[in-house]
Amino acid sequence: SMHTDEYEISINRELNHCLHVVNKTRTDLEQRTQQFGMCYEQAVIAFGENRLQISAKELAKWQDDVAALPQWEQRLKEYREALAAMRISAS
Repeated sequence: SMHTDEYEISINRELNHCLHVVNKTRTDLEQRTQQFGMCYEQAVIAFGENRLQISAKELAKWQDDVAALPQWEQRLKEYREALAAMRISAS
């Protein structure tokens, strides 16, 4: 039906947006890990001990990305499951 098509298009759009955010966030996290030679948890400790040259603002952005990634990954999984369920019911 027309309604189902529109719904599927909107889910696809959301899925693609999630995928873009997930990929960008993963890339940003990898770049920071390489740049500073440590993961976020290590960076927090090093920052607290004045062993890391990073601004508090940049560290906060890093923290936001670490926290956001699993949420975006979960959303991506849910959209993929919704699409799969729609295709099964449509067939």
